[in-house]
Amino acid sequence: MPDKMAARWLVPVFCILAAAHTVRAIGSIDYAEARSVNEWLHHPVYGDPSLDTFVHSPGNPIVRGTQPYEWPVNGFLFWDPPTGSRYLYAGEYGRGYGGVQPRCHLYHSVDAGKSWKDLGVVLQGETNSFDHGGGTPDVSVVYDQGRYHMIYDWVEPGVKGGGGLGYAWADKPEGPFHRATEPITRNQSLPVMLGRYQRTYAATLIHRKNDWLILGMMDHPPNSWCYFGMTAAKPEGPYGERVILHSVESDSFHPPLLAFYPAFVERDWLYAPATSVALNRDYNAMYRVPMEKALKPDAWQLWQNGSVWHSENVENEASGLWGQTFSGSISPVGDLQVVFPSRDKNGMGTLNFATRAWHLPVRVAGFVLSGHAGPSLTLLGQAYKEGHLQTKLQVQGTARLILDYHGALGPNKPESDATISPTSFARCEVLELNATEWRLLAMDDKTNRVIDSGQGRESWNLDVMFETNGKVKILNNNRLLHLGNAGELGAKTNGWTFGWMAEPDTHLAVETFRITGVSRGAHFNFLAGEALLGAGAAKEDWIDCHGPEFRFGEGAIANGDKARVKWNVPGQRFTLWSPKGPHLGRVEIHLDGQMVAGIDLHSAQSEPSQPVWTSRLLHDTGHAITLTATSGKLVVDSLEAEQ
Repeated sequence: MPDKMAARWLVPVFCILAAAHTVRAIGSIDYAEARSVNEWLHHPVYGDPSLDTFVHSPGNPIVRGTQPYEWPVNGFLFWDPPTGSRYLYAGEYGRGYGGVQPRCHLYHSVDAGKSWKDLGVVLQGETNSFDHGGGTPDVSVVYDQGRYHMIYDWVEPGVKGGGGLGYAWADKPEGPFHRATEPITRNQSLPVMLGRYQRTYAATLIHRKNDWLILGMMDHPPNSWCYFGMTAAKPEGPYGERVILHSVESDSFHPPLLAFYPAFVERDWLYAPATSVALNRDYNAMYRVPMEKALKPDAWQLWQNGSVWHSENVENEASGLWGQTFSGSISPVGDLQVVFPSRDKNGMGTLNFATRAWHLPVRVAGFVLSGHAGPSLTLLGQAYKEGHLQTKLQVQGTARLILDYHGALGPNKPESDATISPTSFARCEVLELNATEWRLLAMDDKTNRVIDSGQGRESWNLDVMFETNGKVKILNNNRLLHLGNAGELGAKTNGWTFGWMAEPDTHLAVETFRITGVSRGAHFNFLAGEALLGAGAAKEDWIDCHGPEFRFGEGAIANGDKARVKWNVPGQRFTLWSPKGPHLGRVEIHLDGQMVAGIDLHSAQSEPSQPVWTSRLLHDTGHAITLTATSGKLVVDSLEAEQ
């Protein structure tokens, strides 16, 4: 982040938790301040404006991939209680997770992460072991009563889905580690859960009062990932049945799609960071649970929905936070120290070091939004009929200030590596900014029309005066850029809805975003693709539909019966839009796990999209709206969410 932003005073965590869409502006509000962080849209595919306080080490990266281990993209940071030094257990893979068998490499720091010594390979497969010379990349380590206990995932070469979790122990953090003769889990012999989950990997070992806990991942790529837990009396096992803790199959709010590993402990709490597996991986979340209740899914809470992490505009972080997620450890002085994975501009994996004060997760003001392999987009949850916007920012790459958004949000596909649907970039006016040129654009479903343009720069100090009739006056450093029309859509509907877009390879730092005026909750519209993504639906089970019968010209219809979809979105009131027709039937609607309505979409003649259900007024920040067909085919159009 820019130095002048990094120097701003910091605020405690309760600010990020209390600011839950409570603002209804009468006067002047700076939406770049911590109290307004939840007024911005945070989403694993679209983007994540972050006010986090992490300081990235100037000595990064600790590790950079080299052939044949081009991807060291998972790491476990271990603070050694007897010595106070740090160890980094780095999972090393070949490019594309293929080629050579992955292994675990060890690095050691005696100066709190300022410098690191390479200690060599600490764990790898053996031909005379159950892995038959396969991979052993990702580990976690716990020190207890003079012994170092390790859980690791293993892969059996040449066996589809072969592998699982294993146990090893050592007298020193650097080993040698003595591996158990049998694994903790062997994937091929595990019962399949929820009809799709069997492969166990990316596990964290936790020592509780009376038992040992493993938190790990299972997957059904490219559509879904889930987080599970299981316990044993001893670290080597035997472990009990797996309990699914977070998944897209639940009817509760769960931002899609997320990967966990590793978790960490702070006093009596467990914290589980999670990272998007979309194309642009700048969204991160933090879950937490009382440690002794970790196997109770309802005891977990989404502690931070976004604004957990930002990427720097440096070559070793070209892919954002890319891998599983960061590995955290609380230092004796109360800092959260982390190792985080990324990739450089040549596609080589990197492992890097960063710190922040544990009790100061967000700064007073100034957020970062970045685009990496894909673009980012965020919207403000307040809409204005007229007023004055003042914003200061710096941009490396190309960013777009959204002046008047009336589009519909959705991914381009309901699976990993998804990016923003082209439909989401329509029906808005934007001020495009880069070092070369600025352009005022009107973006519709087919074309981008240039309204005005001029000389660009990296630093901007903008004033935007906007009126109910759609007229706008734009100045930079008090010099006129544009005077004319730009908000025709907002003048006719709910008002001017502002936001930001960051193109790929763009780093946007917004210092202030102050709006003076009277606001009301904006209306966001979420497409069918968002509902398929949120339920982990396989795209081959659905038919993409296009036509005037859908509100935004697109939707989906299920191939089979008993289909299910789920929107995981923010809002205080929701309206479901849908066409009706002779091939459709009854649908159950669940809101946050509770059935709230049964609707009939059957009609003798086809009818265009219309409101078919509206929720009561709600007061939380994120909700799950689930549709399940009980008869006939399920058609999915869009969900309107009033903020």
